[in-house]
Amino acid sequence: MKFFPSVSSLMLILATAAAAASVVTASDTIMESHQELETNNNEQEEDIHPSQVHRRLGGFDVPYTPGVDECKIGLNADGTNKYGDCDPARHFPECDLDKGFYCFNRINRRDKFYPDKQPYFYIDPRRVWCYPMDWLKDGGCSTCSPGRYCASEDRCILDEQKYDCARWW
Repeated sequence: MKFFPSVSSLMLILATAAAAASVVTASDTIMESHQELETNNNEQEEDIHPSQVHRRLGGFDVPYTPGVDECKIGLNADGTNKYGDCDPARHFPECDLDKGFYCFNRINRRDKFYPDKQPYFYIDPRRVWCYPMDWLKDGGCSTCSPGRYCASEDRCILDEQKYDCARWW
């Protein structure tokens, strides 16, 4: 007895072959697009300053400055963050400064901006950590997270790649 495929079986075989061919074509298209992106990225890397590619963290954090730094001290009735003066005894963990150092990990506000459109930053007590001194050999901590500290302006900058700072921390 010979086996003859039915019309529906042939249709299924043809549909499967067509689908496989489209997967291969799509895969080839994706690979070509990926190679094109890699080429474009390699070309763009020439425009990136070496300090922006891989930078070590600044080591010690910028010290907490009363009257300048603000802390998140709770929530307003509408659920937005409430900011105010930091109380180090209440808002920061204990840290033996002979053996460790603070990382404040300042974070950007979403409701207050400088005239140049860069946001103000604040300290969230839940993000303040005391690290041992040997943490410095691995790069230290981030003053602004996200962002980078512009030492010449004494403030965090969110979009560091598009900002001209005279002296980064």
